[in-house]
Amino acid sequence: MPNDAGTELVFVVDVSSFTQDGFQGSSIYSGQRIAIEFDAGDKGLYLRREMAQRLGVRKGSRVSASVEAEKDQTVQLAVAGVGSELRISDAKVYYAIGREGGAVIRLRSY
Repeated sequence: MPNDAGTELVFVVDVSSFTQDGFQGSSIYSGQRIAIEFDAGDKGLYLRREMAQRLGVRKGSRVSASVEAEKDQTVQLAVAGVGSELRISDAKVYYAIGREGGAVIRLRSY
């Protein structure tokens, strides 16, 4: 899967509800509102198929996630799965977004 240099996915996330394992955020992707699940389980990144194709990644690939909140940080995530939902299972991302109630997330392959 080829990846165009500089390709990234950008999500402006607002926490919208809490779940048994974490919380759900909402953002806009391709002109439509989508749900993003977050948990602190450190299991990795689960991407929707079209998102994985756009980044040029597949299961096992590595992705950089920049979280822009009060304290900006970047974490490295493994793509744990590709399917129909977007889920970020990482403690650092989870607490950064949960603490602020939202953030900007930039996903890039490397």
